[in-house]
Amino acid sequence: MNLSKFLHTNSGRFISSLLLGLGLSSLFKKVCKDNCIIYKAPPHGEIIGNIFEYNDKCYIFEAIPTTFDKSKRIVEFA
Repeated sequence: MNLSKFLHTNSGRFISSLLLGLGLSSLFKKVCKDNCIIYKAPPHGEIIGNIFEYNDKCYIFEAIPTTFDKSKRIVEFA
């Protein structure tokens, strides 16, 4: 079958789009190579209401909802 005729069919367009999409996604895939920051924290339920000591001061963890501030830096993780 001639390649140019195949690309003008619906199935040809679908397959070529699929292959190009997979190729582009593999080029822009995020890869972590020993320079990643991993954020680990205990489960939320374990720290609510508990007292923690840091730099000779005691702190109680409280969840306080806030509004979104566009001037702050957004860090993506996970």
